[in-house]
Amino acid sequence: MTDHVPYGTLPDQFGEYVAATSTGAPLVVLIHGGFWRDQYRLDLMHGLRDDLGEHGFGVWNIEYRRVGPSGGGWDTTTADVAAAIDHAANQGWAEHGLAVVGHSAGGHLALWNASRPNQAQPPDLTVGQAPVADVIAANRHQVGRDATANFVGGDVDDFAERYAHVQPRPRDMAGRVMVLHGTDDENVPIWQSTDLDGQVDVVHTLHGVDHFNVIDPAHASWTLVRNELRMMNPS
Repeated sequence: MTDHVPYGTLPDQFGEYVAATSTGAPLVVLIHGGFWRDQYRLDLMHGLRDDLGEHGFGVWNIEYRRVGPSGGGWDTTTADVAAAIDHAANQGWAEHGLAVVGHSAGGHLALWNASRPNQAQPPDLTVGQAPVADVIAANRHQVGRDATANFVGGDVDDFAERYAHVQPRPRDMAGRVMVLHGTDDENVPIWQSTDLDGQVDVVHTLHGVDHFNVIDPAHASWTLVRNELRMMNPS
């Protein structure tokens, strides 16, 4: 059963909560991507939400304000993601562990969350699926064209402090961190993940895999993620 639960008062400050059905199962926070833009919504993660629920995990599939009419960008998007994850922790939903899984721009937000200070409950596991892991480099190389500029409010040369605020910092990341990225990704270049090799626990290079294969619950790449989650809950 999926419950629509607000974590704030604004229309896009809500999530879809699925209670765990397996004893001792962790909570998995899902963060959708879409280059932080308003036209993309949390339904992008419904396949993963349903798969996790079927395997007994708790799930918190979050929406947040995005660039466009919902009012996202600097710095409301990151504020919403932090509030959503802290809400789950404060509700006690993650008493058996907290994992955060994000895809694309959602992968950026998941990695950013892992390194943010003052968390209500640091994640035990963070997974970036084809993430925008380095927003500074993404801006300089025009990953997603003007996506980072729209998200932050301009380019890094003009807003260096803003970019520093939203940049994931591997040295500060809590818990275990895994990223996975396909060699055939035409949306986010694979170097965004491979540049993290040696800085995070696991980097999976997925040969012949594209940007959206990784959020297909029937794809082999999702098995890698589910296996990581099962290690949090051996039962």
